[in-house]
This record gives sequence, C-alpha cells and structure tokens, in this order.
Amino acid sequence: PAPVLYTATCQALSFCGAVLIWLLAPEWIYKRAPLNSTASFLKVMLIPVGFVLNYGMNNLSLKYTTVTLNQLIRSFSPVVVATTSYFIEGKTQSWAILITLCLLVVGVVMGVGTSPDFEVVGTLICSGSLIGNAISIVMTAFVMGDAKVKLQPIDVMLYTTIPSVVILLPWSLSLGEMETLRWSATLNGTFWTTVWILIGGFLACTYTFIYVLLIKLTSSVYFSVTGGFRTIAAITVSFFIFKQQVSVQSLAGMGIAMSAFIANSYFTLKEKVEAMDKRSQLEVKKPLLGEKQA
Repeated sequence: PAPVLYTATCQALSFCGAVLIWLLAPEWIYKRAPLNSTASFLKVMLIPVGFVLNYGMNNLSLKYTTVTLNQLIRSFSPVVVATTSYFIEGKTQSWAILITLCLLVVGVVMGVGTSPDFEVVGTLICSGSLIGNAISIVMTAFVMGDAKVKLQPIDVMLYTTIPSVVILLPWSLSLGEMETLRWSATLNGTFWTTVWILIGGFLACTYTFIYVLLIKLTSSVYFSVTGGFRTIAAITVSFFIFKQQVSVQSLAGMGIAMSAFIANSYFTLKEKVEAMDKRSQLEVKKPLLGEKQA
C-alpha cells in the first residue's frame, strides 16, 4: 500500500475538481474569493498543515497501538476542537454540552488508561494527531465565517489541496511509495491502476466538499461530534476483526465515552434546531417588502 501517495493524489484530483467548478460555474453559483492579504493567506495555510499533521500522526500511531485504542483516543476530538474553537473563534458552549464533554474526558481516560493494550508512545502520537485535526477543522470554519476572509467550500479546496500535496509528496518519496505504485501498475495494469486512482480522487473530492460544506452549515465542534458515530462503529467492528484485549474498567470507560458522544450529539443538534427556529420566526415577522420607509 502507498497511503501517503494515494492521499496526495486524491488531494491533487480534488484541486482539479475545484478548478473545473471555478471555470465552468456561472458567477451566481460560485465566484472565487481572493486572498488579499498575507494574514488571510497564513490563516488558510494552517488548514493543510493541520490536515497533514492529523493524517500523518494518526497513521503512525497505529504502528504502536491498537485500532480500538486509536479510535477511543480520537473520540476525544470534540473536546480538543471545542477548546481550539474557543481560543480561535471565541465560541462558547452551553452547560449541557460542557457536561457531556467532561463525561467524554472521563470515559476516554478510563478506557485508555486501564486498557491492557495501553502504550505510551502510541497514545502520545495519536494525541498529537488530535491537535492537527482541531487546527484543520477550526480554521476551516474560521475562514468561512471571518468577516475579512469569508471563503466558500470551493475556495477552501482551491487554496488548501495543493499545499497538502506539496507537503505529502516528499514524505511519500522518502517512504519509497513510487516503487509500490510501479509494482501495482505492473501487477494490475496501468489502465486499471489509473482508473482506481481516478475513482478515489472523485470520492475524495466529493467527500472534501461535503465535509467543508457541513462545517460551514453547522460548526467546527458539531462536525467533530458527528465523527463520534464513526468512532463507535470502528471500535465495535475492531473487536470482531482484530484480536484485542479489554478490561472491565476499559469497557466501562468506552461505554461512558460512547454515551457522552450520543448525549453531546443530541444537545448540539437540539441547539441547532432551536437556533434555526428562532431565525425562521424572525424572518416571518419581517415585512414582506422590507422595512417601511418614513
């Protein structure tokens, strides 16, 4: 396998998809937002740095720890994202959400600290990936809501995918993944290797657009919480596929963490629905033709 090269290829193809939309879409659908200052450029460049940091350290951690522990540590993501969002975006959370985040912390600490598979190096590396994940998600939300930058999802794809490729390609070359690509082309044929790469690129482009759009429509914290359902599924499936040990305390911690995820998702979604209802009521109260002129 050549995961780094494949990710770089998917990012490059995502850029191509964004360029096609930019060139072909009429302005009333999409108009590119330029980066007119160094500050705006630096804000956007934090997104690919966070993306690569998240991806690289997460994959590296799997060499030292189990899939279950990896996913359980990554379930800590909403806490890291909420903290990062507070310092960067100035966003605060309700008491209900804060309580569920605290319970999540308790569950993760119990699940990781009492696990028979606990390993310090893998845990620290995986924890480092959470920082990259938080930077990438929060900065994506920030640049699409900031008054000075105000980017659209396609803008984010245009500006962040190529920097990710620039960072990933040297890493891929150092791992000797070009030889793996040549071996795959020899084994499966150049045509089918290219076809599978293009399919992966299309799926990556679609996924990137959807997740950036979801961050724009909701929030960085809510997006990180939605990943909890994927985490729960990954933890459950890993027990059936891989031979992994688990203690009673670790199992109890996983149960607390999963319950906190579900409760957090409920309260977050409830707040979003209430906010949408309030906006709808305000729109209804407005005069049909605008404010009456004196």
